[in-house]
Amino acid sequence: MTDSVRAAFHGYEQLPLREYAERAYLDYSMYVVLDRALPFLGDGLKPVQRRIIFSMSELGLNSGSKPKKSARTIGDVIGKYHPHGDSACYEAMVLMAQPFSYRYPLVEGQGNFGSSDDPKSFAAMRYTESKLTPIAEVLLGELAHGTVDWNPNFDGTLEEPTWMPARLPHLLLNGTTGIAVGMATDVPPHNLGEVVSACIRLLDDPDATTADLCEHVRGPDYPTSAEIITARSDLLQMYETGLGSVRARAVYEREGNSIVITGLPHQVSPGKVIEQIATQMRAKKLPWLEDIRDESDHANPTRIVLFPRSNRVDVEQLMGHLFATTDLEKSFRVNMNVIGLDGRPQVKGLRAFLTEWLTFRTDTVTRRLKHRLEKVEQRLHLLEGLLVAFLNLDEVIRIIRSEDEPRPVLMERFNLSEAQTDYILETRLRQLARLEEMKIRGEQDALAKERDQLVALLGSKAKLKKLVKDELLADAQKFGDARRSPLVARGAAQALSETDLAPSEPMTVVLSEKGWVRAAKGHDVDAAAMNYREGDSLLAFTRTRSNHQVAFLDSAGRSYSTVVHGLPSARGNGDPLTARFSPAGKSSFQALA
Repeated sequence: MTDSVRAAFHGYEQLPLREYAERAYLDYSMYVVLDRALPFLGDGLKPVQRRIIFSMSELGLNSGSKPKKSARTIGDVIGKYHPHGDSACYEAMVLMAQPFSYRYPLVEGQGNFGSSDDPKSFAAMRYTESKLTPIAEVLLGELAHGTVDWNPNFDGTLEEPTWMPARLPHLLLNGTTGIAVGMATDVPPHNLGEVVSACIRLLDDPDATTADLCEHVRGPDYPTSAEIITARSDLLQMYETGLGSVRARAVYEREGNSIVITGLPHQVSPGKVIEQIATQMRAKKLPWLEDIRDESDHANPTRIVLFPRSNRVDVEQLMGHLFATTDLEKSFRVNMNVIGLDGRPQVKGLRAFLTEWLTFRTDTVTRRLKHRLEKVEQRLHLLEGLLVAFLNLDEVIRIIRSEDEPRPVLMERFNLSEAQTDYILETRLRQLARLEEMKIRGEQDALAKERDQLVALLGSKAKLKKLVKDELLADAQKFGDARRSPLVARGAAQALSETDLAPSEPMTVVLSEKGWVRAAKGHDVDAAAMNYREGDSLLAFTRTRSNHQVAFLDSAGRSYSTVVHGLPSARGNGDPLTARFSPAGKSSFQALA
């Protein structure tokens, strides 16, 4: 580097390109992992979700209020807390409002918020309205009670919560997916009642094993009614390690001669399933089915009707084939990789997850109790000064009226603190005159009783644990519901071969002198009277059925077989056997007898 170049860059930090690139990539990686893709174990939210929920609460969009335009909410989110793309932010909010995407939706949407057939078909945010659902209270209810740390927003003009004081393990309830740098997360949703029951078990028995907890959390619980067919042993292994997979299968029922599919696996589009089945039907690979119809409507969100060709079709075999060849059966990856209380991403099993979350919840309750105790003690302190003022009301009024600086005089005369004196001075004399001693003493007694209770709770681990347990049970009673995804032990689905799927119909296989083969329907076919290519004629024919095999012998005595239903139709001249088989050496099918 020349002296002139050094002089031009004097005062600037100089780094080798390799070191700069490494640092920049690591900074970006940490941002994606911690601030975008992976959820926090405590509240189960990613930053964009947390900011949406917080902004909606700041706008007063609770479950009991009127909804506002989604554009208003998204404007606040990206303008105050999340300076990123509005479309991505809006899509994150829509996802939290879709009952087919979230097991327990946090946002209530009015307008077009997409459908299970096309989740991204939602209307623009200027057309839709939204507000929070009642269960969002679980995340926001204790936000103003000193339970969380607050950080400046991106421009330092506002403050936002670092996390939400969740009263339930929200991450297990709604699950999440995310792709970071070098890692990903896939946490399935679960049933609220089952998760709370497992938390209670762990509070009562800290040594409970994963197998013990799986007596309560029997498996994931998706928003749809599809069956979970994963073996119990595989589910236990998944909860032990935090890694595995869950297989879900559509549910169906018989209505007369038709088959009605009433529940699809999570995130499976009815339109895609219908297209997959129709493709097989067009390719003549599904002859057992005559027709398929989508009868889904508002009353029946999933209703796909299949019409077999006859009542002799084996429905279980047919559905087993469709499970194996379409999205009627789907496997979901499980990777419970989350950001723990130590701020580091880690794959956690069920026991480790719930143990750490209960630590988070206990710390949150402790902070709430301490915050309330501080408020109670402050109020008792002020009431003590107010009672002194009331008992010496004439003297207080005289000092306030006659003294240029009544504050230090009151403090000295009645031995009051600065806070007590300021409170007395801020109280209007008219109001002070109306105060009754019994009211003040009554409030003091109530607050003193609450203070003793708070001190007792904070001083006893057993009482604190009971409080956490009671609050969990109360929320489970208020927001819990029945399991939607039944757990059914079933074997793996098997795809049928074309021969198994082909109907058993009478067929006549015809072979010409020059080795052209074709198949005609029925056994009453006059093979000799059929049309042949010029210079060709009948060599041999045999009567068989469409799902049988037919064998051919070449001049060397070798045999070749194929399924009858795979032969060309007799409407034409057929296909040469040499196009299907390759005779060895100089042998041919000319001499077939």
